[in-house]
Amino acid sequence: DINLSKKKKANKAKTKLAIPSFVGIAAVWFGTHVGPGIASGKQVVSYYATFGKLGIFTPLIAMALLGLAIYYALEYSRVHNVHDFKTFTNKFFHPYERLFSTFFEICFLVTCLLAPGLCIATSAQLLQQFFGINVWIGTGLMVAVSIILVIYGAELVKLASTGLSVGIIIILAVIVSLGVRAGNTTIAEYWASTSFTDFPMMSALWIAISYAGFQSTGIIGNCISVSNGLGSKGDSAKAAIIGTVLNGSLLASIALVNYGFQPESFDSLLPNFYIVQQLNIPVLETVYVLFVLMASLSTIITFAFSLVVRFGNKKWLIENIGSQRNRNLFIVLVMLILDVIVSTFGIASIINIGYRYLGYFSIFVVMFPFILVGIKREKEMKLSR
Repeated sequence: DINLSKKKKANKAKTKLAIPSFVGIAAVWFGTHVGPGIASGKQVVSYYATFGKLGIFTPLIAMALLGLAIYYALEYSRVHNVHDFKTFTNKFFHPYERLFSTFFEICFLVTCLLAPGLCIATSAQLLQQFFGINVWIGTGLMVAVSIILVIYGAELVKLASTGLSVGIIIILAVIVSLGVRAGNTTIAEYWASTSFTDFPMMSALWIAISYAGFQSTGIIGNCISVSNGLGSKGDSAKAAIIGTVLNGSLLASIALVNYGFQPESFDSLLPNFYIVQQLNIPVLETVYVLFVLMASLSTIITFAFSLVVRFGNKKWLIENIGSQRNRNLFIVLVMLILDVIVSTFGIASIINIGYRYLGYFSIFVVMFPFILVGIKREKEMKLSR
């Protein structure tokens, strides 16, 4: 039958074009990781580049640890067919699920303060440096646009977020390649005149692992939510390995390019923007600023909707605020007010203090528990076969 033959060919073509699930999961990890903190460069400088030669390699160790935690989470999710994070944690951490659910809730709420707060601080700083707009006016603009998007443009933001992440990745790749070429002499000089022993190894590792700790609070949950296409243990491993390589390489390359523009880039609140300015390509500057602003808005909206889903149907809110839209607006306004307060502490304080202590806490209540319990669960699954 001709029609049947055509259908078979079409299905084969779709199969060939389909992206493997493990690649998609690695992309989700990468997309979640890449945001204004990475795009500005301040996170990479604070956690890695300031540790000299060590800081070019410690990102690989940090991402390998996070990748191990993600692997165990993905494999348990695949075997037990659980992809909702709440259900997953209840089963994975049984009989201590209530304790770990509380820990995750705390980490999530703190992240809802720090991440959007960093977005607002970064955007306001960029608007001031590039357009000369007062920081408070820039903060007000970000808040106003965020509210409008929450009320009217949620679907637009969701559709645009993937494209914005891809755009940021492309721009970062351009900045890194051009930056390394422009600063290759300086990189060579610093490399020749410094040693791996210039900084304590344990300090560099501890800071790097704390970075993986605070990243784990959101990334593991996001990866679990898209794990339903995994077909084997090998697929779970591939997702973790690809994600480790992609994210570790990203951090190492940004650390390397900032290594070549020190000490000025280290002292800047927006190290990558400083490097872009040194390249003297006005178009690249404009595109970079616009993409960071849009990525910031996308991140703020993502957290806003997470809180709306979490608290929008609470009894006390329904009793006092009848309309769903008004409840959503109330939740978002409270979040943004708190985020603006956090943003006043500045980019450096949010990253160096807020993220760092969240990272220390998350190491012991999120990342390491996933690894240790994951090893136990994997042994149990082997025995049950």
